[in-house]
Amino acid sequence: MLVMRRRAGESLLVGAGVEIEILEITGTRVKLGILAPDSVLIQRKETQLTRDENIIAARSVRQRSISTLLDKLAVPPDAPANKEPNGPNQVASEMYLAVGGKNIRTAQARPRYE
Repeated sequence: MLVMRRRAGESLLVGAGVEIEILEITGTRVKLGILAPDSVLIQRKETQLTRDENIIAARSVRQRSISTLLDKLAVPPDAPANKEPNGPNQVASEMYLAVGGKNIRTAQARPRYE
């Protein structure tokens, strides 16, 4: 790992097309400005780690389990959606579940938060 010291207003170059400028330093935070070609992907490390974890979790679920869950959640096309709350502390809502490129509407009552 290369370690460099920079002050606000100073820059460093990464390769031929990427420039990183230190815009502001306050306490323990550093604000960076990055100039790079559109072909260079720039993202926070924690975003990539979360994405990788989500992909691994999604692959661990069997397709049959997803189908079973969708069957339980699906509202038959001829059945009216439940628009009325089940009690005084609930409000009616609809939930859209998107799996495999299909949107499936389910009606449900959710708790009312005030």
